Amino acid sequence: MSSPLTLVVSIATTLLLGFVVAAAVMHSSSSGGAALAYQQSRMCSQSVHPSLDGEGLPLADAVPMAAHGDLGAVYTRIGRPDFNGLATYGRFGYRPEARAHLTVLEGGGSGLWVPQTIATAARVKVGDRLTGSPLTVSAIYADLAHPVEDWWCSEVKTVVPNALGGDGESTSVIWVGQPSDLAALPPEFAGGASVSLRFPTDAPATVADAETLRDKGNALVESLGLPLTRTDLVSGAISAAHAAERNVASALLPLVLISVLVGLAGVGTVTVQWAQRRHSELRLLWVRGAGPLALGFRGVLELGLPLVVGGLLGLVAARLLLPLYAPGVALAPGTLWSALGFVLAVVLASLAVTVFVAAWRTHRTFQRRARSWRLAVVPWELVVAGLAVLAWFRLSRNGLGTTLKGTELPRIDVAALTFPLLVVLATALLATRLLRWALALSHRVQWWRVPAAQLALRRLAAAVGPVTGVVLVGVLAVGTIAVGSSVAGAQRSALDSKSGVFVGANSTVQVSQDIALGKVELPSSLQGTTTLVGVSTGALVVDPATFTDAAVLDDAAEVRTLVSGLRRSGDVAPALRIGRAADQEIQITGLPLLKPVASLATFPKLGTRGYVLSRESVTAPEHVGSWHLWSSLPLSALTSTLQEAGIHYTNVADRARVLDGLPFLTVEWTFGFVTAIGVVLAVVAAVALLLAIEVRRRQNAVSGALSTRMGMRPAVLWSSHLMEIGALASVALLVGALASFASAGAAVPRLDPAPWLNPAPSLPNLTPLVGTMVLGGLLVVVVAAWLALRGARTARMGELLR
Repeated sequence: MSSPLTLVVSIATTLLLGFVVAAAVMHSSSSGGAALAYQQSRMCSQSVHPSLDGEGLPLADAVPMAAHGDLGAVYTRIGRPDFNGLATYGRFGYRPEARAHLTVLEGGGSGLWVPQTIATAARVKVGDRLTGSPLTVSAIYADLAHPVEDWWCSEVKTVVPNALGGDGESTSVIWVGQPSDLAALPPEFAGGASVSLRFPTDAPATVADAETLRDKGNALVESLGLPLTRTDLVSGAISAAHAAERNVASALLPLVLISVLVGLAGVGTVTVQWAQRRHSELRLLWVRGAGPLALGFRGVLELGLPLVVGGLLGLVAARLLLPLYAPGVALAPGTLWSALGFVLAVVLASLAVTVFVAAWRTHRTFQRRARSWRLAVVPWELVVAGLAVLAWFRLSRNGLGTTLKGTELPRIDVAALTFPLLVVLATALLATRLLRWALALSHRVQWWRVPAAQLALRRLAAAVGPVTGVVLVGVLAVGTIAVGSSVAGAQRSALDSKSGVFVGANSTVQVSQDIALGKVELPSSLQGTTTLVGVSTGALVVDPATFTDAAVLDDAAEVRTLVSGLRRSGDVAPALRIGRAADQEIQITGLPLLKPVASLATFPKLGTRGYVLSRESVTAPEHVGSWHLWSSLPLSALTSTLQEAGIHYTNVADRARVLDGLPFLTVEWTFGFVTAIGVVLAVVAAVALLLAIEVRRRQNAVSGALSTRMGMRPAVLWSSHLMEIGALASVALLVGALASFASAGAAVPRLDPAPWLNPAPSLPNLTPLVGTMVLGGLLVVVVAAWLALRGARTARMGELLR
């Protein structure tokens, strides 16, 4: 207790050590839970539990089978039910509570509920009787259409008709009031029935809960003994969650090991300072017969409790701050105990380092002469730069180490993580060595015309050790934060960009060729947000006037100019050549002869190969493969507008859900933790700077008090401290930012989880990040300068002279 500063530094050192280790364990565990939650968000909630399906069954057998499920449905084959002599295609079905999830247009009751499309085509009215059956129509409801509410998600293929498909391929369902009504249907519906058994349940929060649900669900469906096909989607989500957790953990392992080594080095530094302060006591104990090992354990008696307390506080901080750095808050059972075990391991390692360093220090001081060489002479920046070069060769050759399969998560190569960080570390070491040389030569500088700058420079030169240490940690902090934020932001923007290129717009639907032929008009509310696009093999037919209103484009003005110039003047239609497409005339089925007149590197939907022609060049729209509406609106807004206008559509696509983003999220989560480590280093740098100021309090007080007594104005002394500390912060910010942006700019395009899709990841806008770091640096500078100036203002001159 006689050295409170040592106490605080000891606690802070192992607090940061414990935080890094515990946070890594919790971050990896939460990555698995976040991956599971993401996969479940892309799944139908009723398909999380293992389910059963069957087709081509006798209707008499299908009805009792459906009763075994918590939510069992039966559907007949598609036939031609006859109500009043105008038979059309339709099928019958029963699903508990189905009617509560339908929109009634006319009638109600417990009879047959007929969809509006069938009622219109067959002129069915409420009260009509089904020919060959005693069942009568009691209600007419609005057909289900994409996107359906969650209750229908597992039945989409059956209950949502494809209005653009052939006759008899799909149709809406005529719902009966109870299962027994299915026995009263005409004989033509007695065979070819289908069954779906669903077991709705709450979504599991953790991977362990999902595994329990999978095992119990599979045991349940197995016990039913039904001749149906089992669907187990949750197993795929569990595998993806495990893979994400393993990938993140393996990628973080080298970073955590380096952080632990740096933290243990900090513990060794604290022990050396303790040995210096306790030199007299240790010498007395050595003279009385205590050996180096005993003196090493003497250090544990004094530093052991703060080290243990700091480690436990790091565990608590990691748990409380989990929402700030981890991708999710759900942890697997036992994660906290695992984190506690690792924290205790690093605490024991800290105690061991304390014993070793204290014993080594006393042995070196009292038993043998110190060697003259120092580790500082070793060119560590060259060693680290060599490792960075090796990491670059591996990164440029392997990227993330991803196989070209869209169903696999990226197996993150360690080089992908370490290359930009090794560049930052090498730059930081080089900057500190140059700074040390510059401060050693600073006595030659004569800036007495600017006394504030001269005093700041001399104070820096007098404390070259703490100064270079603070700059080293500051550069690492700035660089690590910038690298982590850059790569994580690049992954988010890459997923969004690739999804836009893959779909073409925010939402798309396939529509009938009647719109292209002008037989059906689009609603006026879609003007300015929607365009009609024809899709043929390897080519797009676009409307120059509206295409840029809806398509996802990097340079809309350039595309608008190029597309507007595609005016056909003869038998050959001018076209844009995209990417690697052949630069020659080409004939595509359903389209006129195409002649490339301009080119673009990439294009929505086509990627890097294909052709684009104007809609005006197509004289036979019915020969184009298919027609789609592209819109900048959300999918729900687009489809609701089309439903209100009575326009049929199918094959919907939503930019937000078209690609599996888990590979991108895995990389983002990994570098998100890198950002968290950078924040920890920033805290270390700020605390180290403030502690260095506090340690030099008496020296600053003497210097400041004497300077003011000799006529220096307080404002000059204040500006001098601002220059001194501001120079350190400026060097750390400038060097860290330049090194990180250069290394991240080279690495980001190669950290691509889906290299077969364009565009490649690119650096995001880093202006907000730089601004935040500058503001944080200014705050630290002002606080540190105020602490340094406070000692001079509050000093008693008589006490200082004494």
